[in-house]
Amino acid sequence: MLRELSRRSLLQALAGSTAALPLANLLGTTNAYAQGTAPPLRFVALFTSHGCLPEFWNPQGSETGFTLDFPNSMLSPLQAHRDKLLVVDGLDYQVLYEQGLTGHEGGPVTFLTGSKVSTASGDHLPESASLDQILGNHIGGGTRFRSLQLNAWEQFGGQHVYNSISFTANGSRVPFERDPANVYGRLFGAAPAPTADPSAVAGELARNRSLLDFLVKDATRLSKRLAGAERQKLETHLESLRDIERRLGSLGTGPSPSPTPQPADAACSGGNAPPSYGLGGLGDLNNMPALTRLHLDLIARAFACDLTRVVTMTIPGPSMPWIGVHEDTHNDIAHLLDVREEPRRTNIREKMVRVQRWYAEQLAYLMTQLASIQEGSGSVLDNTIILWGNELGDATGHMNVRVPTVLAGGAGGRFRMGRFLRARAAGSNPLDGWGGPRTPMRGAVAHNKLLVSIAQAFGVTGNTFGNPDYTGALPGLT
Repeated sequence: MLRELSRRSLLQALAGSTAALPLANLLGTTNAYAQGTAPPLRFVALFTSHGCLPEFWNPQGSETGFTLDFPNSMLSPLQAHRDKLLVVDGLDYQVLYEQGLTGHEGGPVTFLTGSKVSTASGDHLPESASLDQILGNHIGGGTRFRSLQLNAWEQFGGQHVYNSISFTANGSRVPFERDPANVYGRLFGAAPAPTADPSAVAGELARNRSLLDFLVKDATRLSKRLAGAERQKLETHLESLRDIERRLGSLGTGPSPSPTPQPADAACSGGNAPPSYGLGGLGDLNNMPALTRLHLDLIARAFACDLTRVVTMTIPGPSMPWIGVHEDTHNDIAHLLDVREEPRRTNIREKMVRVQRWYAEQLAYLMTQLASIQEGSGSVLDNTIILWGNELGDATGHMNVRVPTVLAGGAGGRFRMGRFLRARAAGSNPLDGWGGPRTPMRGAVAHNKLLVSIAQAFGVTGNTFGNPDYTGALPGLT
């Protein structure tokens, strides 16, 4: 049967092998793409939590003449990247409240799946795959990793709903990595010495492939004897093994399998490896800002080296002492935004602004990093779609309505950026006159439409994403 010892043996075998080598791309101010080669489109999904205050989140001004530079603006750190933003107001997680689920827990699950959420197992799980997995399968064949799943700081334990936004087709969570040092090792692990005997390298690859073949066959045999949740867990593990198998299959003494012409005299370098924090350091909330930046740096390096084109990342925040927010952002801020007495009301709202502004700073940092990597006549940012989302809209209402949504990057020209788009007509509170969970809401625009639009931008055909009740792409993006 499949044993943890076998898994450890495989990882140890891969750790020092050419399985960890990057493609022969150039990292720095120029990425791997030769002049005249069409750059690929890339995708990043960032998830943060606890909703917002719409009056401080939404830009001020018109669709194209908007500004983020006003008092208490939550998005003010993004003003410098204004022309590479598409802020969308008025999208709902309609699939949640029409199925009777409101509040926090369903949001991380449906954010990239567009699926209704099942709680039958005692957990919150979708019925279909997340967008990153669909895109990874569609465009990831030419890269070492179909996708990467990152987590800036693990909250409530690894399997908690807030930590996961990536799911397989059977609704299982895709494992994430929270240690930047481990991510670096996966991407850029130690290369063999220049004088290494080619026959020795080939032998090491053969041994790794043999071990992996055994593990895949062993897992496949065991899967046939399991049912239900246990089989789903094993299928997720088996898919991870097959992903390693694909990466090993791309290695050898022959030319790189990448369809992109590579500079013959340049090797992609990961730069300095991140420090190893250890379990204690990874669990120290005060390290979250540094861990977040290290992960964002690694996203930029992975894109520059064309090691992957699809990344998801969750950035939680139970409290944020580094910006003077020592309270629990969930219970003591998000849940108390409707407090009326002063000065308590102003103090709570000001701290919510600080929290969301810090998140915006992280997106701005990633955009700056990607913009610094030259690609053809532009930059990697020009050919990237970044989706930043949340699980709630107005946190006061504690509802999945008008969920904060930002598209960032150049989108490879697929979307018209530099705009503030209202999906739902501006006007009265959409909750006015609403019949409650399991009933439709006036003027609702399902966020499934945005998922359809992004999938189509990458060449994935189809008119639905996730729950088939919500059809069509989101108007006004192109």
